[in-house]
Amino acid sequence: MTSRRAFIGGIAAAGGLSVVKAASAPGARQMRGVLDGNLVAFISDMHVNGLRKEVPTHCYEEEWLRKTVSAILALEPLPANVVCFGDIAYHWGQPEDYPLAASILKPLEDAGIRLTLGLGNHDRRDNFLAQWPEYVTTSPVPGRIVSKVELPHVDLLMLDTLNALEVEKFKKSRPGDMDDAQREWLHETLKAATKPVLTCAHHKPNEDKVALTGLLTGSAACKGHIHGHWHKWARDFMHNGWEHQHVKPYVGLPSTGHWGDIGFATMRVFRDRVEITNHQSDFFFTGGPCDGQPMRNDIVKELDGQKVTLRI
Repeated sequence: MTSRRAFIGGIAAAGGLSVVKAASAPGARQMRGVLDGNLVAFISDMHVNGLRKEVPTHCYEEEWLRKTVSAILALEPLPANVVCFGDIAYHWGQPEDYPLAASILKPLEDAGIRLTLGLGNHDRRDNFLAQWPEYVTTSPVPGRIVSKVELPHVDLLMLDTLNALEVEKFKKSRPGDMDDAQREWLHETLKAATKPVLTCAHHKPNEDKVALTGLLTGSAACKGHIHGHWHKWARDFMHNGWEHQHVKPYVGLPSTGHWGDIGFATMRVFRDRVEITNHQSDFFFTGGPCDGQPMRNDIVKELDGQKVTLRI
């Protein structure tokens, strides 16, 4: 005879939900939650500085990331996946940045949520891999950190648009780029796709040397692109050619707490569409959260809860 708990668990799993009891670090609060396979949380541009004691910078990035993690864990149901769009590290991608970021993100994994990380122009691939070496073997493109997140009705492809230039220790940034091997992998993956696909990357599809517009607009499987980098909640469209024959949407995400639009986004997946919702917490420029910008509250009120629908 099937128990009531097993029966409910079977129904939840069939609908993209799974009942989990989270593993907890010693002394941490035990959590019970339902992981929703049709719900994803997006975070971007965390800019965590593990060298703050040696190289004084803002401290609010770390605080806002902790608040964002708490806000995601307060969602009911919990998203089965959290996807990060890069710029995990502060300006220089130092080795100390990544352990600090990992410690702040750990409660998500303790709750049973799958965490998928991408790279931004302020990251450093070697220092990232020192913290998360598993990406060496899980990435389908050698030398790049590329991931696939499989959802019930759509797949997410997290691309690596961080170029491979050698840089000085405290040089802040590098332009976006897309190497030929990754471009060829993406082309073949989209061609073979049996489900709709949303591409994800730190950069816009037409930014710097990323140059993905033609490939994405020409793919029947690709239904849109999601990116970080600009710290701005926004929707726009890419098109190929002056006739605008092939048009695909793309969505920009807020920063978790560096500057610009502050917050995170969630994506609800349906059979025929996805709905991406902005969770706006604050707005400020590089002067910081306490700079008295007069439109701050109006901007937060206007943008919080805004939705973008992408047809799949």
